[in-house]
Amino acid sequence: MTRDSARLIQRALAAAFARQPGEVALDFSGVEAVTPSFVDEVLTVLDEILGAAERKNFRVLFLNPPTRLSAKFAAVGRGHRVRMKESEPGSWTITEEVA
Repeated sequence: MTRDSARLIQRALAAAFARQPGEVALDFSGVEAVTPSFVDEVLTVLDEILGAAERKNFRVLFLNPPTRLSAKFAAVGRGHRVRMKESEPGSWTITEEVA
């Protein structure tokens, strides 16, 4: 999954947040690789969808990511003021970074 792939799912992300404000799960089953630029662009898309007011209580789950959460992915998250953690084997949880 590359940066351009994140823009391709923008409408689906917006619709998912409209249906269930506050939490969305992205399932990466069958995906061979996720790049830091994809994660960066997904977080940019989320900023655009949620805006400042709705960022307070959101949670995004990456289910079955093809790699472990590394320092480079966490650094991308910090650049967007979000916290990324491996919540259990096979998933990442992304939430607003608490100051």
